[in-house]
Amino acid sequence: MKGAVRNAFNIIKSIITIILIVMLAVVVLQRATKNSVTIGDFYIFQVVSGSMEPEYKIGDIIVVRKSDPSTYEVGDDLTYKTDEEGYHKGIIITHRLIRIENNDGKYSFVTQGIANDVEDPKISEDNVYGKVVCHCIVLSFLGRLMQHNVAYYVIFVVGGLLLAYDLLIGFFIKEPDDDEDSKEEK
Repeated sequence: MKGAVRNAFNIIKSIITIILIVMLAVVVLQRATKNSVTIGDFYIFQVVSGSMEPEYKIGDIIVVRKSDPSTYEVGDDLTYKTDEEGYHKGIIITHRLIRIENNDGKYSFVTQGIANDVEDPKISEDNVYGKVVCHCIVLSFLGRLMQHNVAYYVIFVVGGLLLAYDLLIGFFIKEPDDDEDSKEEK
């Protein structure tokens, strides 16, 4: 019985580890390429302003999927890079789509933050990363937690030590066979 529980625990732990490594790889890849490369057409962004509150709070993690501009609908939350001059040039923004324009097959969009009183300047389909498909509650909690220095170091130091210990055990120490477990239970 102990062996079955341990195996189930190891499988669950492995799945969680793989998911976290893939998400970390996506984030690192996005940062290294300045969001020009996706994995499976998905981007991961962290909300940095309150313009979309109460839908998304500062520190929330959102998953954005690149998709065909013709599939966007009024009410979708789009993530895009601004191209206007001045202070906002090159900033990545996530706002709600309020108007769609189609000029000879070329789309442009007007968005507005939920908490904002004015709409944003029109954006071209070329500037849109995609629409929000997921608001990750667990990752958002971890993202906000990581903004605190003490929590950041505790999580990474403790998590790093636990991961190192786990890897050490997995690679260098032989697990007891199921036969030995059944002998111990008797």
